[in-house]
Amino acid sequence: MKKLLIVLLVLLVVAIVALLYADTQLKSLAEERAEQEIGKALPQLHGVKVELDGFPIALDVLLHGQVEGLHVTIERASEAGFEAEQLSLDVSEISIDKDALIDEQRLVVMQIGQATAQGFVTDEEVSKAVKQTVTFSAGKVKARIHGQEVEAKASVKGRMVALSTTLPGVPPMLFPLPSTDLLPCSPQLELLEGKLRLSCTTSELPDALLIAMAQAG
Repeated sequence: MKKLLIVLLVLLVVAIVALLYADTQLKSLAEERAEQEIGKALPQLHGVKVELDGFPIALDVLLHGQVEGLHVTIERASEAGFEAEQLSLDVSEISIDKDALIDEQRLVVMQIGQATAQGFVTDEEVSKAVKQTVTFSAGKVKARIHGQEVEAKASVKGRMVALSTTLPGVPPMLFPLPSTDLLPCSPQLELLEGKLRLSCTTSELPDALLIAMAQAG
């Protein structure tokens, strides 16, 4: 009887280890495929990383059709000659197609709870875009216009950021937000040392990301 219990215990441990290994492999393959497909669909993105939250992933998907979270990070994005960096999309409460994930390691997102998007643009990049010297610091932005350094105010105007000064006859300096493929909502602005943080929350993922992650490869 004792030997039988030992054998059963060993078999149980082996089964658990095998299941954990299979779950890790499923997660890794799904993440890698999503990274590859996003990179192919959106070649302007560099350094794409996809990470799924939850353990065990397979059990959550089979029982509930959900994973705890999805994180997409992008080192930099170059669009129309303007570059943003450290972009991220953090998604919670994701319903996915379990057959697509289990059978093909594809991330077919059906519904999400909430997503938080953010990205950064440097004052050097903004200076190139507006053709004036712009300097960001904590809570402040300054611009050198016609040899004069003045304070400016940053605000969102549609899909542009406007830097406005009180100089008479000087129009706002404009530069583009990252595309809706990366920043799908109207962001809040936070002025930091040397860069501007853009962040917003949404209940929908960008179509381009949804389509790319769902591709069969």
